[in-house]
Amino acid sequence: MSDKFTRADITKILTDDGVERAKAAGVALAIIRAMADALTAGKVIELRGLGTLEVKERKATTKRNPQTGEVVIVPPRHRVIFHPGQELKAALKNVP
Repeated sequence: MSDKFTRADITKILTDDGVERAKAAGVALAIIRAMADALTAGKVIELRGLGTLEVKERKATTKRNPQTGEVVIVPPRHRVIFHPGQELKAALKNVP
């Protein structure tokens, strides 16, 4: 068993609950696309019991090339930040 939880795993869970496989795959893909679209639009995704996902902008910084000593400007960029919810935090306390 893999250490990853993938879209295929979501599809399998839906098919185990009686949803037709093709429809389950479409639903899983639609959920992922909707979440990506929401984050791209600057919305915060709040999943009760799991946590929140939001996009934060990382400021531009200056770094130094260790080989040449040249100063390099790193442009600002966006990152997705996950904040776990209380239920997830509580569940993780019991993980060995």
